[in-house]
Amino acid sequence: MFDLKEIFLFNGLNEELISKIVRDLGKTTIYKKGDVIYSAEEFPNAIGFVVKGKAFALSSGDGLHMNSFTAGDSFGVAAIFGGDNRYISNIIAETDAEILFITEKTLCELFKKYPQTSINYISFLSDKIRFLNKKIGLVSSNSAEETVIKFLKSSADCDGFARLPKSMTLLAKMLGLSRATLYRCLDSLENEKIILRENNRIKVIKNEKNS
Repeated sequence: MFDLKEIFLFNGLNEELISKIVRDLGKTTIYKKGDVIYSAEEFPNAIGFVVKGKAFALSSGDGLHMNSFTAGDSFGVAAIFGGDNRYISNIIAETDAEILFITEKTLCELFKKYPQTSINYISFLSDKIRFLNKKIGLVSSNSAEETVIKFLKSSADCDGFARLPKSMTLLAKMLGLSRATLYRCLDSLENEKIILRENNRIKVIKNEKNS
């Protein structure tokens, strides 16, 4: 179970102040396995922090697995400080989960009262941008195998496994490959023991081809 005092917004604040802020944040929300936490059409204007359990994100357009969240992880940054009335993905409870929501209004209040929280928020967004830039780097890979390996690594969960979408056509399109090329790459990487396949999950077990 995640200790709310460890939320990134509170970095640099003293423990007594953090305890006070946490008490004022309000109650958490409980979701059952399979419940939709955020959808493209219906979502709170808030950042969600996973206190207990697991959740995952599917792209709202094609159902592609985008990310996994465990205790201590957060989601929903795209749901605040913007005018878009649609969210970028569907967040679904992978297990029974407990979520704390910090709304846009509450964030603004925190920023005014405790300027350090706004600095922490900006640092958090900078890390997100760097992460997205790495994902964009997939399209500039030198080979199909390198593209696949980079995708698997960037999409891996805490156990090192990347969950594949139901449609390999969608994945091939996302990686800029033909479906036949994608299948050949996966077969080749598995034969060379670079990846390990378990149903619809894949783990990279060696750094690169021919290493």
